[in-house]
Amino acid sequence: MTRAASGRRAVLSLGSNLGDRFDYLARAAALVTQGSDMTLLAASSVYETPPLGVGAEHGPYLNQVLILDTALTAAALLRRCQRVEQELGRPAERAKNRPRSIDIDLISCGAERLPGPGLQLPHPRYRQRRFVLLPLQEACPDYRDPVTGESIAALLAACKDRSVLLRFTEAEPVPC
Repeated sequence: MTRAASGRRAVLSLGSNLGDRFDYLARAAALVTQGSDMTLLAASSVYETPPLGVGAEHGPYLNQVLILDTALTAAALLRRCQRVEQELGRPAERAKNRPRSIDIDLISCGAERLPGPGLQLPHPRYRQRRFVLLPLQEACPDYRDPVTGESIAALLAACKDRSVLLRFTEAEPVPC
């Protein structure tokens, strides 16, 4: 894969709790990173996590964080992620907090800060989600919050979510 020209670092959080969850994560990562405008720098281990904010009937999720180098803007990267979600069977229109084959959240994209109402960067709830913070710390131990400058270790220590995460694979961290 060719190296993206911009050097913009993006963080994606992937999750799946339907079907072959490992396959959905692997296919999503492969599809998102296709093309010369994207380079996969690191992928965290895959973690199994309990559903957060929904009933146990949703079943456990598999989660993973990807660190990318991209030439895309945050809006373009979000559109790509949404196309991949649809390609992997997630309907474009869907009820909130429903089981899903794949969920791809854009956590951050370089220094871009977007207040919403659509895309918000950094992701407004990532600091409250251990299933994002722990894999992010593993994949990019020197990550800093683009707004506060806090280290990933400090964000994880302050996180009130104490969910137990079961790690399935080992990953190699990259300097971020």
